[in-house]
Amino acid sequence: MKKASLLILLILCISCSNDKKSETSNVDLMSIQVDANKFLDSQWNWFEESSLEMAKKMFYEKGILIGTDSSEFYTSWEELEPDIKSQLAIPNVTVTTSDRTIFISEGGDMVSFSEILDLSFQMGEEIQTINGIRSSGAIKKMKGQWRIIQMHNSIGVDGQAVNY
Repeated sequence: MKKASLLILLILCISCSNDKKSETSNVDLMSIQVDANKFLDSQWNWFEESSLEMAKKMFYEKGILIGTDSSEFYTSWEELEPDIKSQLAIPNVTVTTSDRTIFISEGGDMVSFSEILDLSFQMGEEIQTINGIRSSGAIKKMKGQWRIIQMHNSIGVDGQAVNY
């Protein structure tokens, strides 16, 4: 009887530990990484192509965006949309990214990222550039589509902002 009880207990322990492993082992992290990077590579296409519809498909309607200007703190698409419309009037926009890192959640449906952006655009007759914009955020796959749920962009100051 003791041997049967120990055997049942052992089987239960093994089956419980395998349940947890099977939940995450079914996630193909390599294909998620490729898919997430493809989305992140296209995240600025709305800006370069001046498309409000493309922007709407990028951002989650209740997402959070913190921009480089002090007034740019948005907690919904409704708040963000007027600013996006204004940005669409900027001609000849090019955004290049570098130094991207991503972290994929265990379930594979959420990815955090950080990267450096270089932005060029036309102002009057001149091309302006802003290099080294720091961008970080999170994307989540909802109904089969990646959406930006949080993003923060900042421009670093030269030197030390706070003495410590």
